[in-house]
Amino acid sequence: MYNNKYNIVICGAVNVNYLIDNNRWNQLDAVLRSHNLVGIAEFPTRFGLNSQTAIDNVFIDTSTIEKCDLYPLINGLSDHDAQLLISNMGQKKEKECYTYTKRKINKHTIADFQLKLRHEIWKLLLDGNDVNKIFNSFLNIFLRIYCSSFLLIQAKSKMNKNSWITPGIITSCKHKRELFKELQINNNDTLLSYYRDYTKILSAVIRMAKIIEHDKLIQNSHNKAESTWGIVNKEFGRNKKGSEIQTVTLKVKNH
Repeated sequence: MYNNKYNIVICGAVNVNYLIDNNRWNQLDAVLRSHNLVGIAEFPTRFGLNSQTAIDNVFIDTSTIEKCDLYPLINGLSDHDAQLLISNMGQKKEKECYTYTKRKINKHTIADFQLKLRHEIWKLLLDGNDVNKIFNSFLNIFLRIYCSSFLLIQAKSKMNKNSWITPGIITSCKHKRELFKELQINNNDTLLSYYRDYTKILSAVIRMAKIIEHDKLIQNSHNKAESTWGIVNKEFGRNKKGSEIQTVTLKVKNH
């Protein structure tokens, strides 16, 4: 058996003929598939006088090994043929990317933002006695300058693969977003009740998935205290990098 952080390969004579569909094959296949292991021998591996079987097999982890080829290798020493496996075990599987929208914020756009704020005639806001109108005018000017300085751009990012994010959770989150969009255009009490129940169930599933993952990380860690605090900091966002903009200093000249 070959086993490291990225790949699992099990090989040997399992005494289950994979050329014939039977209960033993189905039972073994169900156990192995629960660990993402799939047999890939699709040819006879043992030859008798009047029969041929595939009781020797190679099982690979389909979640980490993206491509592989298996060939029979006749050695002439036994009625069991050898098997040659060629795969991309040494290559890391690239993370999937997704596209998202963000503001273009760098030292040049920050300088442009400060310059526009500095040259804005703010004293016009002081005309009038209605505080709400003055605040709304200020907010409109500020947002106009902000949006003109920090333009929206498309960016790509590698997906953060957490083991607790299963295909089922991804599908459920997508369905939740679709329900939310439907609620924006269809004010239906039945749909709203369904959305709330669906959200509660999904939150419970995600919470349990995280608990299982955290328990596994702590149990397999050499320093359980450090791993526990690492999980706590991650959940509270304490290990995230700070934003590029910490403060914006602006000096307004009196006209």
